[in-house]
Order: sequence, then structure tokens, then C-alpha cells
Amino acid sequence: MTTRIVLLILCMTLVVACKNSGEQGSAGSDEISDNETSNTNDWSNEDEDEDFENEFDENQFMQNFYSEEAIEMMLASGQISEEEAKQIREGLKNMAEGGNFSDFDPEKYGDSISNVLGDLEASLNDPETGTGTTTGNNYKPKQNKTEKERAVENLRKAMNLDRPFFIEEYLKGWYGYSREKRKMAFRGLASESTSAEEVNAVLFEFFEIDQSELDFLKQLPAAEKIVSESEARNLRDMKYSKELTAYLKSGKASEKFKALIDRFELLRKRTHRNFLQKSKKAREEFYKVNPGWYANTDESGDTYIDSHRNYIHLPLGKLSFADRLISHEMDIKNGNYPEGAVGVPDMAVEDLRIAHPKVCNLGTRGVLVLEFTDNAIVDVNGPDLYVFEMGAIEPTNLEISKDGENWIEVGRIDGGTAAVDIAEFVNPKETYNYIRLTDLVTSSTLPGADVDAVAAIGGALRLNLDSSVLFDTGKHELKSSASSSLQQLVASILEMPKGTIIIEGHTDNVGNPASNKTLSENRAKTVRDYLKTKLKGAYKFQIKGFGESQPVAPNDTDENKQKNRRVEILVIPS
Repeated sequence: MTTRIVLLILCMTLVVACKNSGEQGSAGSDEISDNETSNTNDWSNEDEDEDFENEFDENQFMQNFYSEEAIEMMLASGQISEEEAKQIREGLKNMAEGGNFSDFDPEKYGDSISNVLGDLEASLNDPETGTGTTTGNNYKPKQNKTEKERAVENLRKAMNLDRPFFIEEYLKGWYGYSREKRKMAFRGLASESTSAEEVNAVLFEFFEIDQSELDFLKQLPAAEKIVSESEARNLRDMKYSKELTAYLKSGKASEKFKALIDRFELLRKRTHRNFLQKSKKAREEFYKVNPGWYANTDESGDTYIDSHRNYIHLPLGKLSFADRLISHEMDIKNGNYPEGAVGVPDMAVEDLRIAHPKVCNLGTRGVLVLEFTDNAIVDVNGPDLYVFEMGAIEPTNLEISKDGENWIEVGRIDGGTAAVDIAEFVNPKETYNYIRLTDLVTSSTLPGADVDAVAAIGGALRLNLDSSVLFDTGKHELKSSASSSLQQLVASILEMPKGTIIIEGHTDNVGNPASNKTLSENRAKTVRDYLKTKLKGAYKFQIKGFGESQPVAPNDTDENKQKNRRVEILVIPS
């Protein structure tokens, strides 16, 4: 803590000094310079992390971080000692006398400072404690949005979008227009009562183009903020609408509008080239340690970026991610949005300073359980799991399970990496469908890990067929109507053109257990024989008949019994 306080004081001094120097040396310009460079996918200069706070927000910010109540709460919880509390008080007092806190972005200057300020802000925003369990959004902490965040929210609402787009990027970008002009635009967009018409009016004034040109501008996607290789390829291959192409050729376009299109083209090309280059490197690194892995083309699978600008190649692409929330338990009610950890990572290039529905905040001592439904975790060479976490990698305990009941402890995630190798904990070719993350009691701006997604890096393909679609009751011969479902099954398996196909038969508990086991095995053999006639890749086959021994639901209703009568298929890559 002593080192953190020293860094806190030193960096605040530097921030204030740099700010004063910058304001004296920059006049700003409304013209677009050919010499400007993009921050393409490094985002190190993005908007210079400037928060356009109003006077009330600035005062509130100062009061929050200079709060004796917050320090006392940290003392009471054991997060700091008396000596450390004294140092924090002295440090905050010195900084308060030397600068304005609203000019300081803790995330920009490293974990050492962020942890101190984050502890205080977390204590203030989440004073209520208690116990609870949630599988939804039952708890939402206080949300102190900056002026810029409110403006972006209103802008996206008016555009009916939930992702960054070019107009937003241009408003937030440090190129093109003076800081003062952008500041005025954000203030015009930030009111909670801002309507779509008022958003339009602000954009007219800012861009100085007419309605038709503004409508064309709204069509342009985000030129820089892409999160996957597939998005980079889409950006590379995108075409303008016929109407926009004709307008640009007509000679009617204003100089301002043409300059904006030129800027978009420059950013678009730089972005997709940069992303595809780094994505190619990530793919090559994966196949270097997994030389026997299948790969159809240089564009097999997908590569995703995380909030730390790491590029992670996933050979199964979007199938790699956890699909279903099982539970989110909390000892202290300061976690939220557990559904945000399901599916692909979609917040890697967004600023996360408050709770967001697309990101699960684990919460102090929070426990999150997720299921992989269309894939499974399997050991490959190198890392096997990747936790897409926003901000600092906060200490978390990770466990995996086949059934969601019996758990294998893999261990602690921290130390600046979210990649996990399960090799020493499992047997080769074994697959796991569940992951459990437990917060190891850390405090920050949003307490606990902020999980955007969890991916099985080399996951096995997992498919499930309802037995009633394939077979008549008590039979193992294929129904004539089963061909459509089986053809879809073949198409899915061909996504992985080499590997081991494990076919499992399952029944409900109606009838004799021994007979059910035989029936399930015969059904697995039937599906295997069909697949052998349709698949020409390098596959090995295994069949297993489990009968009624592995239900996925209690056999207490007709609906649940139907769920248990199934054929499951795992395709494990070579």
C-alpha cells in the first residue's frame, strides 16, 4: 500500500502538470489534417481520456474520493491498516490541494493508483451489504455516468444501435475538430431528456452538413472499434449503398462530407489491416503448438480481442463461448448482470467504469456458474480456457465440471493473464461442460472480476438430438422423417473435418434399466453407421450407451422424460 500511495501522489502531480501544459499549448482546429494519425486498435490516445463533467459532478467526485466514511469502511473491512489509512488521508489531502480530480482517470495510470481510488469509490457506491442469490439483474449498484457516457447513450438510442458507430467514434476521437467544439457537442447530447430531434440538431451543428448527408453518415459502421477477425473481414469487404455511391459521384457532396468519408476510408483500411495482421499472428501461434489441429483455410475459426488488447484465436469461432447462465451467488450484494458473461465478448473496446448489462460483475465473494451447451472444454496444447475480463485481472478461483455437481479445482486466475491450462488436472480427450468462477475477495471500482465472456479455446463440438425425432418408441431403427435432422448434424460436424466422434445414447427411466442401456447403445450404433456413410473426413468413432444413468432433468414429467431421451454427439479435434 505504501508504494501505491506514493505512486498515487506522484501520478496525480504529473497529470495536473501535463493538463496545464496541454491547455496552454493547444488551440485546437476545426480542419482535418492529412498528418493526423489514427489510434487504430491501440486506442492509446483516444479522446485523451477526457471526461466532460459539469460542476456538480466535479464536486461530487471530489467529495466521494475525499470521504472519511469511505476510509473508515475500508478500515472496518480489513482492506487497509491504520497506517495505510493515515497515508491515504495525507495523500488525498495533498492531491485535493493541487488539482481537480475530474481530470484524473484511474484506469489510464495503472492498477497501483486504480486500486486505491477504486476501493474508495466501491465503498461509497455499494454501502449496503447482505446475502443473496440471483440469476438475473436483482441488484444494480449506484451508477454515476459521466457527461460523455450519457451523451453516447442518448446518441445510440437515437440511432437505435447498441454498438459503436462512425459518428460516435468521430465525436469521441481526438482528430478532426477542436476539443471545445466536441465538448459542446457532448454537453448538448448529455441531458436525460434529449430527444432524437435534439440529437439531430447537435449533429447538424457539429458536422455542418445537411440532412441527406447526415443520413448517409449514420449508415457508416464503426471504423475502428471491432472485436473479432470476422468483423475485420466484414469491414474490409464492406460496400457503400448504391445511393451513397451515386451521391459521391454526383458532384453534389459538400467538402465537409467528402472529408468525413475520406477519414472513414482511412480509418477503415488501417483498422482491418491492423486487426487481420495481428489475428493471423495469433492463429499461427495456435497452430504452432497444435500442429495436428484441423484447419480448412487461413480464415478458419475466429480471433477476438480482449480489453487488454490481446488477440485470442479460437478454432471453433463463436461456438467457443459459454452459452448458459446456471447461477450467480453473492455473499455481499455488489455483483450484477450475470447474463453478461454468456456468449461472445462484446465490450472489449468499450469504456467500462460503471456496471453494464453486457458484462457480469462477479461481486465480492461472488460465485458464477456457466454451461457450454454447443461445445465443451477439452485439453489442447497451450491454454484451454480464456476469461475475457474487463479492466484488471482480479484474483478468481476457477473450477470445471462434467455435470455441474462434481468439480475439479483448476486454481487461481491472476497475475495479468486470463489464459488457463487444464492439462495437469484432467485426462486427455475428456470433456467438461461447466465452469465455476469464485471471487477471491478483492475490492475495486466494480468489486470482483468483470467478465465479458468465457471461451473454451480448443473446445469440442457438442451436439444434441431428441430421440423422438430419430426413433419410434422402444426402437433403434431410424424413422424416415429423421433425414432432415441428420443432414443438419452432418453439416455441423463438417465444421471440424478431422477428429474423434463420440456418440452417446440416453433414455428416460421408463422400463428395465438393462433394456434401456441396450436400447441406448443400439441407437448410438445406428447414428454412427449413418454418419460413416455421409462423412468423408478423417474421423474416428466411439459409441456409448448410458441408458437412464445420466439424465439431464428429473424424470418426473413427460416433458423432462423427453429431454432425457436423446443422442448426444461430441466431436473432439485431433
